[in-house]
Amino acid sequence: MTSMTDPRRSGNSDPTLASHRSAPLQEQYEGRVLSLVIRDLAAVAPTASESIVMALVADVWRQAEEHLAKAGRTGWAHISWFVQNAIATFAHNIQMAGC
Repeated sequence: MTSMTDPRRSGNSDPTLASHRSAPLQEQYEGRVLSLVIRDLAAVAPTASESIVMALVADVWRQAEEHLAKAGRTGWAHISWFVQNAIATFAHNIQMAGC
């Protein structure tokens, strides 16, 4: 699963990824974040594509970057909340699209 989030192996050409503040956290928690996104997404969108999963994972790391910029630190408690927030936002957007 690492290859899905590793820009060197996934085809992601973003040269700035390594310079992001969350890079050490991504190395430490990427598997846990991916697993949690997949597990929680299955409850709201069981047929979600890999691209949706990866977009949600990217949103989690975007939120982590924003939090790091404001607070200067973050950990698993925050990251797991960012996963929940990304899933909730996705579920809300699906519901609004269906209206």
